[in-house]
Amino acid sequence: MANTPKKENHVLSTILTLGGIFLGAFLITKLTHQETPDAPLSKESTAKKKEQKPEVKIEEKEIETEEKILGLNARQVNILKVVKEKGIVTPKDLQALAPDVSSRTLRRDMDVLAKEKYISQKGSTKSTFYKYIGR
Repeated sequence: MANTPKKENHVLSTILTLGGIFLGAFLITKLTHQETPDAPLSKESTAKKKEQKPEVKIEEKEIETEEKILGLNARQVNILKVVKEKGIVTPKDLQALAPDVSSRTLRRDMDVLAKEKYISQKGSTKSTFYKYIGR
């Protein structure tokens, strides 16, 4: 009778360990197969994407007017216009748009736009992309 609790603990420990392994494998699979924007299928499509760099020139008067209407700063208005034109952008696209701005500042700007319901964020870390949803 003295061995029964140890056997039950050993069985329970084995069941919990296997459950943890299966749960971990499931989560890894789920995270790696998240929704991603237009994944390149070949080297040619990757090369074409690299050639396209977002260049948007906006008149200062237009930006000032939109800043007042939307309550956003000039950089956020510019980002919003690019997202609206392209539909979906990645953090790399944003960095190419404003190379003199830190990635953290760009993320803050995107957080503001998401909070105001202009865009939505999909994915996380390297698979993050932003989609225009309008308001």
